[in-house]
Amino acid sequence: MRSKLIKDFLLYMEDCHEALADLYQRLSIEANDEKVKLLLEYMKNKEQITYLYLHQYVKQAPLSLLNTWLDNFFDQSFPQRCRELELKPELSIENVVTLAIQLDMQLIEAMQAVATTSLTLEAETAIENLTSHEEEMLYQVVMASHEFDYL
Repeated sequence: MRSKLIKDFLLYMEDCHEALADLYQRLSIEANDEKVKLLLEYMKNKEQITYLYLHQYVKQAPLSLLNTWLDNFFDQSFPQRCRELELKPELSIENVVTLAIQLDMQLIEAMQAVATTSLTLEAETAIENLTSHEEEMLYQVVMASHEFDYL
C-alpha cells in the first residue's frame, strides 16, 4: 500500500482491533479452562475498548492530520490472519498471553513504522501517542494475566 492517508491507516487499525476482539471471542467459546475463558473475555473487552478509543480519535482528530499522506507500506492482512488463526481448546493462560503479545507487537511495530516515516511532525506525534496507548494496553494485559493465574 503506497501513499495512503493517515485516516486510512487509523481505520485499518480499527479493523485490526475488531478482528482481535472476534478472535478472542471465538477462542473463548472453544477454550476448555474457565480461567482461560475469563482471560479471553478480558482480552475481547480490551480490544473493543481500543477500537472505540481509535474510533473516537478519528472522529475528533483535525482534518489536517487525517488528510496527511503516508509514504509507507503497511501490511493489510492482519484481520484476515486473525480470522484464519486456529488454536487448540487446551489453551493455557501463558498461551493466551504469548499470543496477545505477538499480535499486539505486530500492530505496535506497524504503528512505529508509520510514525517514523510520517511526513509531518503532527502526524509523527499523533501516531507515537497512539502507539504509546497500545503499549500501555499491552502492559495491562500482562499485568491482568498474573491476576488470572491466582484466581
